[in-house]
Amino acid sequence: MESAPRSMEDDAASPVRLATSVRAGSSRPERRRVLVWCAAALVAAALVAGVVARATGIVGGHPGGDPGGRVLVALTPVVGLDPPGSTVVALTRRDAVWSAACPDNPSGRAGWSGVEVSDVFVSTMPAPELLAEVDRALETQGWRPTPPVDESAWQYAPVAEWRKSVPGTTSARAAVFAYPAGVVPSAGLPGTTWFLGAEGKTPGFALPGC
Repeated sequence: MESAPRSMEDDAASPVRLATSVRAGSSRPERRRVLVWCAAALVAAALVAGVVARATGIVGGHPGGDPGGRVLVALTPVVGLDPPGSTVVALTRRDAVWSAACPDNPSGRAGWSGVEVSDVFVSTMPAPELLAEVDRALETQGWRPTPPVDESAWQYAPVAEWRKSVPGTTSARAAVFAYPAGVVPSAGLPGTTWFLGAEGKTPGFALPGC
């Protein structure tokens, strides 16, 4: 049986149908490539936004704090100044963290915590000699002794305190005090357990009041 002759319209449409089918067959991989490039672009944009936020001092929508961790880096050398012969019990480094104000405390304010570093160590050195050793070490880093102030910033009242101008802070101070006997576990080591630490208050510092 002889097939019906094709019209000019059919012949003209055939290349169109063929080209369409080829494009349709290859469009899925192309879409995947486009989606991959878009995802990569979004990730890159997010990374750039994070770098810009750190550089401009606006992190998480809150200005202030410690962009880039520069204050934490500046305070960290304090934790290596325990006197010779000491045994380190604990080292701590905490950067500024944003906290919302506690809703049940009218005097609390949202803001950044302080940047803190601390060194808890055990030493058999007599207290006067130990304090003199710490004082000499801190002064080589630019810290200057000031009268100690007990304003609940430390766990116990400091027996000595120092201050220093640290870029990125509104104030920075170091302090040392001895723990009461038996308060801090020291693995049965002989001697007194001491705390040596530094704190820097950055722009936007506030206590949430919790």
